[in-house]
Amino acid sequence: TTVITEILASDVWTHSTPVTWIIVMLALAAFTKSAQFPFQSWLPDSMVAISPVSAYLHAAAMVKAGIYLLLLFSPVLAGNTLWFVLLVSSGLITALMGAISALRRYDLKELLAYSTMSQLGYLVALIGLGTPAALTAAIVHTIAHALFKSALFLAVGVIDHEAGTRDMRILTVRRMAMPATLMVVLLGSASMAGVPPLLGFVSKESLFAAFLDAELPSGVTALLTAVVVLIAICTFTYSGRLVLGAMGRYRSPKHWINTPRGAGASRETVGEASAAFWGYPAVNASLSLILGMLPFILTGTVAAAAHVVTGVEQDLEISLWHGVTPALILSILVIVLGSVAVWYLPVLEAFLVPRPLSFSGLGVVEKLRQATIEFGATVSSWTSGLNPGRHLAVPSVLLVVLAVAGFITIDTLPAQQENLTRWSDWLLVAVVAVGVIATIRARTRLAAIAVLGTVGFAVTLWFFALGSVDVALTQLLVEILTIVVMVLLLHRLPKTFGKADKLSKAGLLAAIAAGIAAFAGTYALTGRRGMSDPAQYLTQQGTEVTGGNNLVNVILVEFRALDTLGELTVLGVAGVAVAALLASRAPNPVRQATILKTSPLSDPLDNSTYLRTFAKIAVPILVVVSLILLVRGHNEPGGGFVAALLTGAAFALLYLAAPTDDAAPIKWPYMELTGAGVALGSAVGIYGLIDGSFLKPIYLDIFGFELNTSLLFDIGVYFAVLGLILGAFNMLGSERGLAKAIELPPESTPKTASAQNNTTPRQRSREREGVK
Repeated sequence: TTVITEILASDVWTHSTPVTWIIVMLALAAFTKSAQFPFQSWLPDSMVAISPVSAYLHAAAMVKAGIYLLLLFSPVLAGNTLWFVLLVSSGLITALMGAISALRRYDLKELLAYSTMSQLGYLVALIGLGTPAALTAAIVHTIAHALFKSALFLAVGVIDHEAGTRDMRILTVRRMAMPATLMVVLLGSASMAGVPPLLGFVSKESLFAAFLDAELPSGVTALLTAVVVLIAICTFTYSGRLVLGAMGRYRSPKHWINTPRGAGASRETVGEASAAFWGYPAVNASLSLILGMLPFILTGTVAAAAHVVTGVEQDLEISLWHGVTPALILSILVIVLGSVAVWYLPVLEAFLVPRPLSFSGLGVVEKLRQATIEFGATVSSWTSGLNPGRHLAVPSVLLVVLAVAGFITIDTLPAQQENLTRWSDWLLVAVVAVGVIATIRARTRLAAIAVLGTVGFAVTLWFFALGSVDVALTQLLVEILTIVVMVLLLHRLPKTFGKADKLSKAGLLAAIAAGIAAFAGTYALTGRRGMSDPAQYLTQQGTEVTGGNNLVNVILVEFRALDTLGELTVLGVAGVAVAALLASRAPNPVRQATILKTSPLSDPLDNSTYLRTFAKIAVPILVVVSLILLVRGHNEPGGGFVAALLTGAAFALLYLAAPTDDAAPIKWPYMELTGAGVALGSAVGIYGLIDGSFLKPIYLDIFGFELNTSLLFDIGVYFAVLGLILGAFNMLGSERGLAKAIELPPESTPKTASAQNNTTPRQRSREREGVK
């Protein structure tokens, strides 16, 4: 299931092994999403985006998604030792790294980016602590952070727009006449620093209280609290640095005079922006002040959220004043020491100047990215090129390796079930084997296609014999359409295959090894157990859950509909790629046939009379049958894929019956059909999301008829597959090339009956066909 309430209610949380893996996977997902150590390097570099985008990414949806994920699983994982160690250690390391890095940045926006990293570390550490007080503090701080960080990013964007720079070394020598914008910066920074009476002070005090009251050994509590206080002092310091830098009041250290930025800046005045610019961040900054003075407004919201993440009702009291408490004393200590640090910032600059190392976290990530791309290119080169042997080599080698590994590691196999084979199975295996051997031995392409079709039809009969009607119908129609497409390509290729090189011993040995490995795998892995648990569930509960009797269709359009939608999308993209390829590079010209003018084959219209007559009768019937298969697919053999293949077969007959190229193409917008199919499947998924989950089947009552949205999904499959088939016919079958009729010279005119009796059958055949 993907429903959070059902996941949290599962009994899997009572088993230690799966819980360990779940914790590791959740931590990796959240750490990468919310930029926690050691995956924090991407977040500061994202500040190159425009200010509204940065505000959205850093204050709300993007980075908070990981926090939201961790909070959702807190009811079942809070108190777990691994959960505590991973989240608290990574969170505090990230918070400290981010705070120190923010102190060393001159770009106001870059400073804010590192501060985001630090504040997210606070939240992760609180969630890892896992107590109700800590989770409640995380919720309050999430709200406070969203307000002050969005206001600060937008305000810095206004400064950048008006001053043309965000560098505090340049802003220091400017006259910043921007009272409204700078007031927003002051309020947002004060809330980030934890100054009363702003909401940031309330959340920071609750953070201190959560660490002080944690049910941990006294030494661990003291250590964690000391780290949190150190981070808070750094936070206060870089918040003050941000305010002074934005106001142009940051006292310039002596070494700035020699920097290009500081020396080249002019003493010009930067005026205030319009109210439309600073008004929006002012709203969030004002909310930080209002909610800080009246925090009880948030009691209902925070209590409801705390109930969800803790699993118990919370009796909360969110207020600005709790009396003289240890948390208040720590808050005062942070403000005092932070103020001293801000006052002595010019002295501290010598220690804060960034000193680049020979490597960086971003550089390591970039190296890993490049190595991944190079590795992928190397693997791709193994199967690149037009030689089929290169494509067969990799899967064949892997197959042999797996077979050898299985032979070494598996000691015994379960007993095979009895009565699994019948005489008809062996008969069909023999037909397939003969067809495969004949295909290998064929010297002309037409012969190879004919015997390969025999193999496909034998497999179709095998599916029918096994009772899998849906799969058999699909295989039958795919074989028909494959042969049609091959015929369309056949007249662009030579009649015979090129002269084959002498069979190498290595190739022969590789083929034998792959065959033995495939046999061994089939023998070892089939017929030795009953149905799997998913198979039992689908066969026993599938009809009851979905209301459909056709299990194959139910699996495709309901249970694994997302997988089908992915395949549908790949199908559409493949169609677009083939169309683009054929549009950019014309296929090989067709081979011209040569026949006598007196031959019945010389008149294409007369020659296609039988097919055209048959097509007029058969095509409407096939289309109607395909629509019946489409509609009934939920309960009987059929469905969108089979119906589209049958409609495609009908159009194939119509195409082949056309006497000329001009009459052949189906004037249907095949690319639009494919796109409409993918769009319809996606729309059905979105509609299901409204009612609970993506692609959830919904029953609709339309004029008294009960309609399942899975039928609409099937119609999307129908459109996409049909569009691809029609596109193949039109793109590959154009320029079929009419036969070139010739008139034989007098000496080659047809002989009398007596003369014909003196010729050999081969000669008479060549004369009738006009082959030179």
